[in-house]
Amino acid sequence: MTDREVTPTSLLFPPGPPKQLAEEQPGCFPDLGLDQIVTDVLGDDPLELAAVFWTVADAATVEYRHGVFADLDTPNVIAACRTFVVGMATVREALGLARRLRYPRQAQRVLLDAARRYADVVGSAADALTRCPLHSVALQAAAQVLAEYVDSEPFTRLSMDTRSVTAQLDAVKYGIHIQGGSVTVVADASGTDQSDAVMTAFARFKHTDACSHRTRFVDMLEMNRVEAGVLDLVAEVFPTVFQALERFAGEHAAFLDTTVARYERELHLYLSVLDHLNAAAGATLPTCLPELTTDRSVQVVDGYDLQLAAQPDTRVSIVPNDVRLASGEQFLVVTGANQGGKSTFARVFGQLHWMAALGFPVAARTARLARFDLLLTHFERQEDLAQRRGRLEDDLIRVRNILGQVTPDSIVIANELFSSTTAQDALTLNERVLRKLLEAGAIGVTVTFLDELVAMTPQMVSVVAEVAVDDPTRRTFRIVRRPPDGLAHATAIAEKYGLSPQRIRERVLS
Repeated sequence: MTDREVTPTSLLFPPGPPKQLAEEQPGCFPDLGLDQIVTDVLGDDPLELAAVFWTVADAATVEYRHGVFADLDTPNVIAACRTFVVGMATVREALGLARRLRYPRQAQRVLLDAARRYADVVGSAADALTRCPLHSVALQAAAQVLAEYVDSEPFTRLSMDTRSVTAQLDAVKYGIHIQGGSVTVVADASGTDQSDAVMTAFARFKHTDACSHRTRFVDMLEMNRVEAGVLDLVAEVFPTVFQALERFAGEHAAFLDTTVARYERELHLYLSVLDHLNAAAGATLPTCLPELTTDRSVQVVDGYDLQLAAQPDTRVSIVPNDVRLASGEQFLVVTGANQGGKSTFARVFGQLHWMAALGFPVAARTARLARFDLLLTHFERQEDLAQRRGRLEDDLIRVRNILGQVTPDSIVIANELFSSTTAQDALTLNERVLRKLLEAGAIGVTVTFLDELVAMTPQMVSVVAEVAVDDPTRRTFRIVRRPPDGLAHATAIAEKYGLSPQRIRERVLS
């Protein structure tokens, strides 16, 4: 990643051997909604940052990234970084345009403008970061590297050449003589701008349609053949100036420094994560930098589903929940009313752990989360007709894969395991699978309709999706630690099918 151990040139990774990023999206992402979160954060991902989200970071990297996020909590720091990222995006856009343009002189001028913008953006960023109160190793190093780069001979020469060639081009004044089919370009020794005089002379021909057509013509980025031909004639009249432009393009075609480009790429990721979290949280929901532990305990206050919170139509109905898994406890068994937030609770458990393992802020007020090596999930899926196997067979195959991978440091999240079979068979299969996971030392969450699973062992902890006390059909979406009683679920089902005592009395007496 860097040749200098004392001055890292990556904002995502501390000094050391290059980190191997995952080459494909982890299998748990669709189950936990993490795939949509990454899409929402990165958009079209012009800088190919998705692989960072796919790769769990080590402890040193998590601490390194926490430092950057802590610095970005300071207004002038985040303002300097945002100005740098936005400015560099315009530079990259101009470079892309220069590569696409067909006419060399137009491409050279766009390259010149991109270089001028680059010099301004990098110089301003170096100055701003030097004056900011930075505490993270990463941003302190970035400020140092940028300051040294701005003072370097290559950057100084780029800045001087950019100003010199720009000034020469700005000084070019010429006139165009058109006679019949002949066009002649001559130097305009007077240096007078004739634009106003031309517009006045043609004012009487101005009509709405003509104006709109002229506007579209002027707004076209690609030069047409006539414009290119005129520019070639201008270059013949001012050969020294255009030779300087061509020489600039040859010498500075690769002006974009690799470290500066990396800083832009990585700061873009940090800012995108923060922007997404802040937009999802709004004015009411919290976010925090989590603590990661090795004792396998979990303590979350007001955690919520980041994917749901990012949707404006569902944010207002978000109900944060606490999560607690004490040392020695291994699995939260989630029971209670259908559509009461059980699956969402399981997703939140996974989302919080994955985002924390990246070294990113999480959707919670406070969070103490467990480190892990693998996060394995089993959520219900549509039957795959092409594979010609039923849901039970598919469940068994997927569970076998989980059991083949699980380690003492893994997290497993299961949602309604074996729900396609009978209650007795489902209970037997769930007990066997959970005992294997407990023996392996894994922690996690299982969502189930089988209250009996809680009694398997003290390592299994009951949490219940509650309903309103005065109306069992109304879900509160609160998930609380308490023993299951089955009453909320049974009452809600009875109400759903018109079998509650009240409904039965009404029907009998009517």
